[in-house]
Amino acid sequence: MSVWGVIAFVGVGFSLGLLGGGGAILAVPVLVHLFAIPITMAVPMSLPVVGTAAAVGAFARWRQGHLRLRAAALFAVFAMTAAFAAARLGAGIGDQPRTILLAVVMLAAATAMWLRSRGGPANAPGAPVATPRPVVVIPAAIVVGTLTGLVGVGGGFLIVPALTGFMGVAMAEATATSLAVIALNTAAAGAGYIGRVHFDPLLTAVVTIAALVGMVAGTLLAPRIRAATLSRVFALLLVLVGTFMLWQDLKR
Repeated sequence: MSVWGVIAFVGVGFSLGLLGGGGAILAVPVLVHLFAIPITMAVPMSLPVVGTAAAVGAFARWRQGHLRLRAAALFAVFAMTAAFAAARLGAGIGDQPRTILLAVVMLAAATAMWLRSRGGPANAPGAPVATPRPVVVIPAAIVVGTLTGLVGVGGGFLIVPALTGFMGVAMAEATATSLAVIALNTAAAGAGYIGRVHFDPLLTAVVTIAALVGMVAGTLLAPRIRAATLSRVFALLLVLVGTFMLWQDLKR
């Protein structure tokens, strides 16, 4: 068992707690490159890990009064349907196309997070409040669910801007609501993989505990750390990891 891999999963949970998303996108690369697990197995294995950590974080934010249940329900119902379908239909996709898709998504997520960090916090004092347009959220929810089912991406990098930009949700509430959506979304994708793949339950339990430790720390520190700065650092990390994955896969 990789010690560095376990430490990396603490970081996955930490970023989930701070940003309401983003960390989930690193779960699969950690399993692939630090635990030497094929991506076709790493994707479904990452789902209960990320989902459990997100659920704990969502519960903590709900107790703080930040969770928007109606917004979470609207987003989750479409994302979960897409996630389950993508997991069932995409279980047979090979390692190379799945790796390339994940790397491209990581680069897209890095771009989205960087641009969001430069735009300033949504619903900040003096900032215009977005007019709620719930229908516009549906395509984003379907995209998020599909990516979760295919490559294990939680989708916080899409969920948070969709909630703030199209539903008028404040940033603190959007990050909390994003965690609830990720928890439900990964559960639906995990259900789609039942009977299709098998993975190590002991390793899954260990990395889940590591992610929970990071989640608790991230949730406690979230009010004290500038999200914009962290988003930029995390975006650069995603660029490095995504580029490395593309290079590794295409040189074969």
